[in-house]
Amino acid sequence: MRRPTSTWAESAARGGALRWMRGCSRLPGMDGRATGTAQAQDEARIAPRPERAATRAAYVWAAAIMALCTLVAGVFRHTGLAEANIVMAFLLGVILVAARCGRGPSIFASFAGVLLFDVLFVRPYGSLAVADLQYLIMFAVMLGVALLTSALTERIRRQAAAQVAMAAERDRLREAAQATRLQAETERLRSSLLSSVSHDLRTPLATIAGASTSLLELGSVQDEETRRALLKTICDEASHLSQFVENILQMTRLQSGGIVLHKEWQPAEEVVGSALGRMEKALAERPVRTHVPDDLPMVSFDGVLIERVLVNLLDNAIKHTPPGTPIEVSATAAAGQLVLDVADRGPGVPEEEKERVFEKFHRIRRPGVKAQTGTGLGLAICQAIVAAHGGRIWVEDRPGGGALFRFALPVEGSPPQFPTEEGEA
Repeated sequence: MRRPTSTWAESAARGGALRWMRGCSRLPGMDGRATGTAQAQDEARIAPRPERAATRAAYVWAAAIMALCTLVAGVFRHTGLAEANIVMAFLLGVILVAARCGRGPSIFASFAGVLLFDVLFVRPYGSLAVADLQYLIMFAVMLGVALLTSALTERIRRQAAAQVAMAAERDRLREAAQATRLQAETERLRSSLLSSVSHDLRTPLATIAGASTSLLELGSVQDEETRRALLKTICDEASHLSQFVENILQMTRLQSGGIVLHKEWQPAEEVVGSALGRMEKALAERPVRTHVPDDLPMVSFDGVLIERVLVNLLDNAIKHTPPGTPIEVSATAAAGQLVLDVADRGPGVPEEEKERVFEKFHRIRRPGVKAQTGTGLGLAICQAIVAAHGGRIWVEDRPGGGALFRFALPVEGSPPQFPTEEGEA
């Protein structure tokens, strides 16, 4: 900080203002460096006033406490207690002043206590003269104990202040580190999203553009089968783009808390059938086996979101298995939970990837295998939806090869009972 040119400001700084200004420089929004001569002079002029006010208040507190100790000592004297008890009253006051006001006021309280004890409680009363040598020894001991007590109390006070300052600094550094990590994570997610979006939009858009251009330029000379194939390509790629955008929007709503669960009591086979129906075209080349017992309990969940979980798991199985590979969907009830499984016969998930596979934008990289298309958000969306329902999702190795994605939803309460027609009659 640039030093002010004012002589008055320099003398005030020597009186303690500089330490006060340094403390202020650590506050948020103040960088401790003067932006100009005028600002530095203003700070130097303002700084001593709170310091002097605090010092005056501390000495006033010290005087008030010693006055109270004098009253207590007078009560002790009136009740006939020994002089040692009267001395303890003043020592207690010194300790209180040291703890409350600091070193200077505690030294003032020490001398004040000795003088008050001498004048008011030692013969001859009302005078500083001492008739007995033992009182001089008592004064010396009392002053020494008072000074030592004030010094020790001040040291403890300084140590406590230092520890508080260190704790505050650690909290500030921790918050700064956390903010840095969050910023780095935000940048990483932003770059990952931009990279994923640019890649996954470019491929289907190029396919759609090529097919539509072919239809426009050569549609009149192409046979019906070729035109239908091109139209199917456009339709499939548009569907892929739609799901791509839906995943991004879904994750955005989940992260912002914009999705409210609309839970209803419904059977598991209903949401399983709905998800399979939605994926009917994508599953056309794969045999799908389902196992959903009729005696499963009804569960309260958001059917639209749980359907999204199953759709994403089925889409993940399709991406990682060749055409013709069977996919199995099953549901069981155990330990107060409804467990839904989607199993495939693909390459499976490596052990070190079983936790990371549910992270946003994470894709499993296998040597010599072409990376799958997609944003890397499907499984992250599944985890967010299941967690919002109070459940959990994980992946296991399937016996015989493949991956088994499993999620569990808690079965809480019981569905409402509706009266039968006989009961109404």
